[in-house]
Amino acid sequence: MARSGQAGILVLDDDQSVDAFVRAALADPQYDVRVFDRVAAAITAATADPPDLALVDIDLGVDSGWDFLRFLRANAATEHVPVVMLTGAADTMNRQRSLRMGADRYLVKPVRVETLRRVVNEMLAVRDGIWWSLTLHQEQVSRLRELFYDPTTDVPTLAVVVDDLRRMIEDGQTLQVFCLEIEPLFRIGERDLWESFDALRREFVRALRIVAAPLLGNDVIIGTSHSGANDFYCFAHDNGAPVAQTARELERSMRGALRGIDAHPSLIDEVVVFAGGSATQRQPLFAPRILYNAVREAKDVAERRETRYYQAMRERLVRTVQDGLLTTVFQPVVNLQTLAVVGYEALSRGPAGSELENPEVMFELARDFDLVWDLEALCIDNIGPTLAEVCARGYLFFNLESHFIQQLQQRGTDIFEPFVRCNQSIVIEVTERSAIRDYRTFRGALHQLKQLGFRIAIDDCGSGYATLEAVAELKPDYLKVGHSLLHGVESDPIRRRLVELVARAADTIGARTIAEAIETEEQLRVCRDLGIQEGQGYLLARPAPWESFA
Repeated sequence: MARSGQAGILVLDDDQSVDAFVRAALADPQYDVRVFDRVAAAITAATADPPDLALVDIDLGVDSGWDFLRFLRANAATEHVPVVMLTGAADTMNRQRSLRMGADRYLVKPVRVETLRRVVNEMLAVRDGIWWSLTLHQEQVSRLRELFYDPTTDVPTLAVVVDDLRRMIEDGQTLQVFCLEIEPLFRIGERDLWESFDALRREFVRALRIVAAPLLGNDVIIGTSHSGANDFYCFAHDNGAPVAQTARELERSMRGALRGIDAHPSLIDEVVVFAGGSATQRQPLFAPRILYNAVREAKDVAERRETRYYQAMRERLVRTVQDGLLTTVFQPVVNLQTLAVVGYEALSRGPAGSELENPEVMFELARDFDLVWDLEALCIDNIGPTLAEVCARGYLFFNLESHFIQQLQQRGTDIFEPFVRCNQSIVIEVTERSAIRDYRTFRGALHQLKQLGFRIAIDDCGSGYATLEAVAELKPDYLKVGHSLLHGVESDPIRRRLVELVARAADTIGARTIAEAIETEEQLRVCRDLGIQEGQGYLLARPAPWESFA
């Protein structure tokens, strides 16, 4: 859109005074500003020559800025154009819609000249990667950028923003400081979720930029402690609102924003946001120390909220175990060629409507609080009433944590006594949420289960810790291909190849393969083509109480 050497900025606003303001604020040879008051004209211009940045008013009278944003995001030539939404009404619905439709920033009118210039330059820098002098070698640029900017979110580290903040304090301004921490309820390193979690961090920051402006003002500065960190800081002029109240509102807004982020299917339910706030003191002579203390206090408040949260979660988990508040549902396992049911997997759920309803969260917390044995014992006990009926109709599959299995050599196997009478129908799935460090000890525990007549399956084979090493060491009867490999297998040749390798490994050791989380006809077709014998998933049958199958 722009002439050579200029950044093309498209402005869509029907207010002539705003148009004049933007032209004056960006009256610089580096910008080529084009102003439109109708969506159709803006679409024509953007189609002919895509802009480098778009400033879009939401309410255009007969038109709507949402229509232009929708056009930009739906077309390959403009889908990555940074978009700043402008509005005179900072309501929650507009913020949420901006987030859902893919806006990058959100400014509330009236906007200060310095603020508009700063936001425009930040958006152009993110788009073009212009962070450092072009006289530096590329490898130097890469190292410096990773040192001072988080590569996933493009958020500057505190080392970059501290000088501007210090000058504000030295000028006698009071700042409010807010720390927001994204806390996963699982160990990222123990699951194949790094890519998804980075995508979530990126979307979290985009949401934060949209949410922060109406609450903290357009001049809010966002930073992070270091590259790759999960804590983000907002620095804003003191607007007189109580810091604690604003922190809670930020926390609620960001938790709500997380629910609207398109990420790994199970990821959103397993991430929590904690916020803390503080304010700087009016002591300009001690600006660096004042700023440091405010940052530390905001983080301390967020961490105290996190500590209280986990204490409450532990109490809920203990109460769940003591009061037997688990429910058990069953999901059919079917032969993929005939679609005949060959067995059922027993799945445990925590109290409905709580964080513990998600079994991934529940078991990760059980590991943290050393409650795995108690929780697994309750899960096993819950299967008892339906044991005979399930086994009469096929195999019964159920998961056991590797940590639980390792304790069997010390605690014994009496807990499985009710299962022995139908042992030929029992398949125990080894769930490796943590690494098996001592296969000799683990094999000994599994041998005890095999002596009882139980079959063994390795859950989520080929991903995370469920590696081919475990296949070779444990010699299971079943290999289960989980969601992490199956998701996208119909279009991803690498995933398809990995699933095929699991199927071949099963053939080599005389095991059968089961595909989990089959959700589409295409996934079912691929599994059949690759020789997967059995499967389960929403396409085939959803988990339900046993009564619905009886």
